[in-house]
Amino acid sequence: MKRVLVLGTGYVVKPLVDYFIDKCKYEVLVASRDNNHSGLITAGRTLGKRVLWNATPPYDELNDMVKNVDLVVSMIPPSMHVIVAKACIKHKVNMVTTSYVSPEMKALDSEAKAAGIVILNEIGEDPGIDHMGAMQMINLIRSEGGVLKSFASYGSGIPSFEHNNNPFGYKFSWSPRGLIHAGKTPAVYIKDGKDVKVSGENLMLSSWLVDVDGLGTFETYPNRDSRNYLDDYGIQGISGFYRGLLRHPGYCNSIQSLKDLNLLDDTDSHNFEGMTYKQFITVLVNAKENSDIKQEVADKLKLHISSDIMKQLQWLGLFDDTLIPISKGSKADLLLDLMQKKLCYKEHERDMIIVHNEAFIEFDNRMEKRVATMKVEGRPFGHSAMARAVSLPAAIASRLILEGTIRSKGILKPITEEIYKPVLAELAENGYKFEFKTQVI
Repeated sequence: MKRVLVLGTGYVVKPLVDYFIDKCKYEVLVASRDNNHSGLITAGRTLGKRVLWNATPPYDELNDMVKNVDLVVSMIPPSMHVIVAKACIKHKVNMVTTSYVSPEMKALDSEAKAAGIVILNEIGEDPGIDHMGAMQMINLIRSEGGVLKSFASYGSGIPSFEHNNNPFGYKFSWSPRGLIHAGKTPAVYIKDGKDVKVSGENLMLSSWLVDVDGLGTFETYPNRDSRNYLDDYGIQGISGFYRGLLRHPGYCNSIQSLKDLNLLDDTDSHNFEGMTYKQFITVLVNAKENSDIKQEVADKLKLHISSDIMKQLQWLGLFDDTLIPISKGSKADLLLDLMQKKLCYKEHERDMIIVHNEAFIEFDNRMEKRVATMKVEGRPFGHSAMARAVSLPAAIASRLILEGTIRSKGILKPITEEIYKPVLAELAENGYKFEFKTQVI
């Protein structure tokens, strides 16, 4: 019997554990600082074991866990992945994570190869399914003799159209803390053969509308440095390359307003004891105690007091005379506490993931536009679409590693046929399937 260690019990972990226990019949150790939460994930199954782990130095417990398993899936914050990877290299244990490859992780490639293990990264939804769909499309174009002129890849996790029922057009289906990071990360994409650089400060100001055939119009903003994938995809010299996120229209202005109020700042610490939200906002915008706080905020944001943004801030509760329930934390902590209560899915509501790739190709006698679109909605009273979109690729790839189907070693991404072909095939069996369209231009 194979033994798998799963680190973390976040939003997307349960479908992963279900796959290992129910489909693969693996013994699964779920390590978390919250034994109650891990208990909900293992759900009393005999193959599921709970391990209390606080993820603090000197990591002796981590080493003890790693050396007794066949594979580790790390679903904890990205800052911890390198620590886990070093333990896996030490004990020659394979590892899988859905997070981006950091420079520190990439530097472990030779050590991982020397240990004879694979450390597979970016095998979730975005990154993950987007990479695999891109490589499937790009390799097919090459096999047909086409020349790729431009490529755009979009990923999204948003409320379904039916349950897009709050002023922000967004609900949390993944780590809420990720919202803070994603809203401040610089980005680069290629347009007309030139690099377009976007600072983290201006990220939400660099959005536009994009039509997804058959689904409607969405807002997109650039996702990190697209150039990092030119070599991975083998598309150096391409005239256009964009990796972006999709949101329901209006989202970017909403987040930008929160940024303008400095509410995404997670570097400071405040004492909120005995303070109301209204008092906090009054201090935040340096307003007088008895002033019209809504007007003060509107003036700071250079908005009309009746604007949609002001209504969103009021709906969120930032002008309420309610006591702040957390005693200490950053401004971002306060914001996320509010948002997690307001921007959450009810049990019957569905989320929606969209992965959409567009390619413009030149052939000898024609130009084509090809699109591949995946849209999946969550299950009412069941797993969200995002949870399965992140965890299923990781689970499938883990099984393929343990069975020897994936034989490559080192720090990997799911960009080779050895990985993406079987993973995409099994995802399609689970309803995560691309629909393809071709248009001759």
